[in-house]
Amino acid sequence: MKKLPIHIIFVFLCIATSCVDDIAPDFEFKEQVFVSGLLTNEEGFVSVQIQKTVAVTDTTFGAINDAQVSLFTRDASNTVSLVSDSFTVNNGEYRTSAIITPIIGNTYWIEVMLPDETVLISEEEILKSPIPIIDMVKNGNTVRVTFTSPIAEQNFYLIRSEVLKNGELISDESGVFDDRAINEELEKNLDISYNISNGDALRISINNINFNTFQFYRNVLGNPDDLELSSLFLPINIVGNITNTTNSELTFGNFGIAGFSTMTINF
Repeated sequence: MKKLPIHIIFVFLCIATSCVDDIAPDFEFKEQVFVSGLLTNEEGFVSVQIQKTVAVTDTTFGAINDAQVSLFTRDASNTVSLVSDSFTVNNGEYRTSAIITPIIGNTYWIEVMLPDETVLISEEEILKSPIPIIDMVKNGNTVRVTFTSPIAEQNFYLIRSEVLKNGELISDESGVFDDRAINEELEKNLDISYNISNGDALRISINNINFNTFQFYRNVLGNPDDLELSSLFLPINIVGNITNTTNSELTFGNFGIAGFSTMTINF
């Protein structure tokens, strides 16, 4: 995944008059820590990205490479255990040294100790079952994705779509939605518009996420019909489920837990 520097952006409204004076902006940049990651039911390595926010004039990537990361789980009997505290680090990306086998129905969270001994803890989130994708059918520039999910309870989804040509990724989009309006039916449909040429392939991935992670991605991605990532650079929008235990305040970033499913079709 491409790493993006997190910027603090300040917007100033200037009023033009017949006499204009240069006024130096009077503010002090305050460095923050941004933590992100998504654990799914798939067996594999678990990654957590940790970086510092940088001023808007700074184009560098503020990787933090000297934190301590621990991944925990709580099972159905309420027993807490350490999944891993052994991570390899590369440019702010912490990856478990061993393959992890997540258990559906367990809750998971991370604890991050920064170099100054500040401790950040993500909220405990349950690993939900994957959402089975039944079919994908193209009609013109619209693809109808049919899937099933539990009835009579509100579910939250992070959707990623990728268009591939000859196996190479040529475009991708992400969005979130909930099934409040359609959760009375076991089988659900989602219509998505694409400009896909013959010979292309479309891969759809559905993450069955928890509410707080849904809120985070909704803020980051904005309206599902407007999937620009520019809102990622607005600090108010990147507060997720991670708490600074020193002051009990939510901090930047999110570590989400999701049931993952995917399907690919060729055109």
